[in-house]
Formats: sequence, C-alpha cells, structure tokens
Amino acid sequence: MTIRAFLIGILFALFIAGFGYVNDWILDLERFTSGHLIPVMVIGPLLLFVLTLNRWLHRARASWAFSGRELAVVFVITSAACCVPGRNLMEHFTQVLIMPHHWYKVTPGWKDKQLMQYFPPGALVDPEAGPNVVSGYVTGMGEPEDRTLPVTERLDREVRRVPWSAWARPLGIWLPIILLSLVCYGCLALILHKQWSQHEHLAYPIAEFVTAFVKREDGESVPPALRSRFFWIGFLIVFAIRLNNGLCNWYPEVLIPVRLNFSFMPFLTLFPAASKVLWGTGIFRFDLFPLMVAFAFLLSSEISFTMGVSQVLWVLFAAPFVTAGFDFSTDYSGMGWSGWQRGGSYVAFALMLAYTGRNYYGGLVRSAVVRWRLGDDPNTGAIWATRLLALAGVSLVVLVTRLGVVLPFAVATVLLALLAAVVVSRISAETGLFFIHPRWQPFSFLLAMTGGYLMNPSVLVPTVMVCFMICIDQSQAYLPYLANGLRVCERLRLPQVRLASTTLAVCVVGVLLAVFVGLVATYNSGTPKQCSWSYTVLPKLPFQAVEPEVLKLKAVDQLVEAETLPWQYRLNGLRPKKNFLGAAAFGFLGVIVFSFLRLRLPRWPLHPVLFLVWVTWPMYVGSYSILLGWLVKTLSIRFGGNALVQRLKPLMYGVIGAEILGALVFMVAGGVYFLHTGKPPIAYRYFPR
Repeated sequence: MTIRAFLIGILFALFIAGFGYVNDWILDLERFTSGHLIPVMVIGPLLLFVLTLNRWLHRARASWAFSGRELAVVFVITSAACCVPGRNLMEHFTQVLIMPHHWYKVTPGWKDKQLMQYFPPGALVDPEAGPNVVSGYVTGMGEPEDRTLPVTERLDREVRRVPWSAWARPLGIWLPIILLSLVCYGCLALILHKQWSQHEHLAYPIAEFVTAFVKREDGESVPPALRSRFFWIGFLIVFAIRLNNGLCNWYPEVLIPVRLNFSFMPFLTLFPAASKVLWGTGIFRFDLFPLMVAFAFLLSSEISFTMGVSQVLWVLFAAPFVTAGFDFSTDYSGMGWSGWQRGGSYVAFALMLAYTGRNYYGGLVRSAVVRWRLGDDPNTGAIWATRLLALAGVSLVVLVTRLGVVLPFAVATVLLALLAAVVVSRISAETGLFFIHPRWQPFSFLLAMTGGYLMNPSVLVPTVMVCFMICIDQSQAYLPYLANGLRVCERLRLPQVRLASTTLAVCVVGVLLAVFVGLVATYNSGTPKQCSWSYTVLPKLPFQAVEPEVLKLKAVDQLVEAETLPWQYRLNGLRPKKNFLGAAAFGFLGVIVFSFLRLRLPRWPLHPVLFLVWVTWPMYVGSYSILLGWLVKTLSIRFGGNALVQRLKPLMYGVIGAEILGALVFMVAGGVYFLHTGKPPIAYRYFPR
C-alpha cells in the first residue's frame, strides 16, 4: 500500500459519492452505480488501467507500475462509496423529505383524513419556511440570470438561494441515523468476514474476479489470468457483441444487432395458469446476459442450479393455488404473501447463519464483554467492531424512539434492517449475484405481524421513514460492497480494519458532500421527474401505508384509543394480517428444511437461497442465464473433469471483463455526447436492472 493508492481511491470515491446523483438523475447520464455490486464506474477503469497504462508503466520502469495491493486499495475504497449515490440513499433521500408535501397537497383524500399529522415533528422540510422551498425544489429556479458573472460567483448564488434553514432540522434528524447505520454495517462486515471466508470458505465470486485481474507476480506486467488465450477469446467475442449492439442503438439503419432476447410466449397457451402467477410469464422469455452465465460458471453447481430453476419452481408451486383463487400479489414494500414469505425466509436464513457460526460469534461477544487487554489476539479488530456495533446499534434505536416509534418497534425495525443487509451480503458472497432485490421491508413485515392497532399510525409512518434511510434497497448497500472488499483485502494481504475504517470515513464525508451538491443542483434544475421511484413511489408510500389502517381503525372506533393508549395496553389487539402467518411460516420452514436436507442428503440438489431470491426481478430476467452457466459447468466436469473447469475460468473472466468494459465504453461515449450536445445520450441497457 502507498499514499498514492489511498489518495487516488479517496478522491475517486468522493467524486462517485458526491456527484453520482447529479450524473445519474440531474444530467440523466448512465448511472455511476450501473452493475450494482460490480460497479462499472469502479471496475471498468481499473481493468482498463491494468490492460493498458499500468502495463506501459511497468515496461518503462517496474517501480512506476501499480502493484496488485495498490489497485486493491483503490477498488475497496471506491466500490464502498457506491452505496451513496444510488437506490440505497441519494436517489431518494432528499425527495422523501419534501415531496410528501407536494403529493399531500394534490391528493384531497389524504388531506381530509389529516394524514400529515402522523409524520414526526421536523421529519419533513418545513414548506412555510420560504416561498420557494417546495416549488423551487420541484421545478428548479434556473440558472442565474447574469451569465457574465464569474463561475465562482454564479456557484455562490446557487448555493445561497437553497433554503438551508428549511432543511436544517430534517437533515439534523436523519443524517445521524444514516451515519450510525453505516457504522453498524461496517462493524458487521468486520465481524462476519472471518467466519464466512476462513471458516465456511465461501466462494466470493465478485472478489475472486477482482483479485484475478489486479494480483500480479513480481516482474510481471499483467496478472496471469489476463495473459491466458482463453481470457482473450471470451473477451473479444463478448466485447464485439456488446459494441455492435450498442452501436445499433445509435445507427439502427446501418448495423444488425446480435439477438440476446428470445420470447417463447406462444407456449403460454400450453400452460395458461402461468399468466395468473406473479411474474409467471418470465418462464417463457430468455434474456441472455453473458455476465450472469460467467458468474454462474464460477459457483458451486448446487447454487447455480437452484437460482437457475427458481422461477420455474415458483410457477409450479404457485399455479395450483392461483387457479384456486389464492392471492399472491405483493407490492414493492413487501406487503403481500410473497414479501411476507421472503421476510420469514430472511429471518430463518439469518438464524441459520448465527447457528453455524455460534462458536466464533459467541467468542467475540464474550471477549468484547470481559476482555479489555487483547494483546496479540488475531480477532482484535472483530472484537472492537462488536463493541462499536453494540454502541452504534443502541444509539440508532434511541434516535428511532425519539421519532415517536415505541421501543419494541424501534428495536425490531433496526434488527430487521441489519438482518436484511447481512443476508443480502451473504447471498452476494455465496452466490456471486450482483443484483439482489430483498423485496420486503421491516415496516411492512411488522405491520402485517401486529396489525394497525398495535402498530398505530404514529408508529407506522416514522417506521416507514426510517426504512427509507437505512434499508429501502440494499442491492447497493454499504455492507455487501464492503464484504466483497474485505475478501479482496484478505487475498492481497491488506490490513482489513484500516481499510474498512477508511471506507467508512469516506462514505460519511461522501454522504455530506452528496446532500450538499444534490440540493444545490436540484434547486437549480428541479427534481428529476423521470425517476418515478423517488418522485412518486416513495414519497407517496407513507400515506399509502397508513391510510388503510386509519380507515380500519375509524370504522371500529379505535383510532383515538390506538393513538393514546401505551403499547403494552394494546397487546390484546395483536391481529396479524390475513395470510401473514402462513406466508412467513412457509418461508421460515422452507429455509430450515432445505438447510437440514442439504446437510443430511449429499445429493440434495437445492440450496435454501431459493426462498430468498425467487419472485424477484433479478431472477425474472436472469435465471435462465444462470441455468446456462450451470449447464456449461456441468458438461465441462462431465467431459473434462475439474482440470477443464480450471482451464475455462480465464474464459469466464474474459466474458465478465468484456461486459464491464463494453458498458464503460458507452458510459464514456454518453458523457462525451452530453458535453457536446447538452442532451442525454441514447441509452443502451447491457445489465439487468
């Protein structure tokens, strides 16, 4: 490790975190976080640097070239920063603090029911603090009229016209919660790493790919994997396809695309029940993603086969029930059978992880409580992380209770949010899946479990807001990024605690920078209306969640009682939603039973991850690509044994590298096009999203 590696990593990470939201939505360019847990904006430039500039530096003078350890430092710091600009935080953060006022104003039914009263005081921006607080945010205030002003003075005017006084209180409430959640996730990464990497020997396919293209031997200009003929065969074929298909978007009258999407919808007539199943028609479409085929090849056959057949198994399971009239419909928040099932499965999977590592985790807790002189204990970093996790977790619960969430629900919300992040990270580490949708939320799970009388409106709305801040979409959360980063640290023999601390500090600064830059840019250009997720879906969600509960409580004349009685006196009103117990129990027992069977039956073909990923968008679009990767690996083992599998690994690395560099080419081309024309480029979607 060197100072130059840290400086480059920190500066690049702050650029991604601080300006990613502006790039993604204000300018509407290709997303910085494209690729999710294999961020193109990070891995693409690194791979290009390894293949070109670093090679030339080594030829000029070996000491000038970046070592694998230096490149790993850059990767770990910059990839962790990708948790800031995307769907995990900045894509919606400022919108959910102000846009509820806009939708409340234009929805008379919500005003009649006075739903705004259930938001905690100060949790939203004060619309009365100035004339342009809401309108300026929604429509923008435009560029300063005098275009002859120096750039610094124009920027100063844009900064000063943001109504900071209106934003001060909500930012003071929510930023500490966000930052404490980052601390909790960072501590969890350090606690979990040794158990997962050294005791359970998880595959970490993403980290292994990164290691393969940054780790080189002394005296060599490029890593061994990148010198393989198979690497370049896979790279050139896939890169040519991606380049051709991307150019077809720009010049459709000149070029002919290579078809990667296939529809088998006519076969739906043979199995019409599939059309009634949630996302059931996906089994009659095949979207070929070479990236997912390659990662599936790197997995164990059990996992790749399970994910490959997940949607088929879901349709076969659900079709008879749907035909009989059962309702599996579920919204994004997880309110519905599928979300409750997945919530139960996440809880069971987390319990299985805790049971598997009970000796190690128990030792950490005991050492954290009774041992203060650790000496040369190899687990010193994990022990201190355990202590800090306890402190940060308690502080986080305290801040949530100050919003009006009673203690049991505050504890449950925080625990479920952390649990979901752990399971998402485990899915990534064990399966290599880089695009993961939990599709359930702590607030919807708790509401369905307890009912609107016990979880009254004044608890429900702030709980929804807390979920916005710490767990609304953990496909791009800090913990899975850092979990893969720590594996890279281990493979390159880098100090894990020091790098984890650096990534945490960078993310904290990145969040503050992103909020500042995002607000200035939004009040200049207006909030991006093309992002329905942040413009419409999330700002409306607290009202949509609480409105039916208010109506039900009013209908039985229990609204005042639910709002005034202490929670312990309302326990007799515990009434789970219809079908919740069955759905959660099915998901919970499914994971437990499958975990038992795979331990007891050597030939058991299915992994319990099935219940975590089926009926999610990544499996809807990518399950057949994963199944194809499983088939390629199975045939390789059948006809060439493990030796052939090892020989073909560079081929798969080449496919992955081609997908990432192909994406980078059009990301850069789109940026150049925007700078030249001032218009958003034609989009070419190369990854599932």
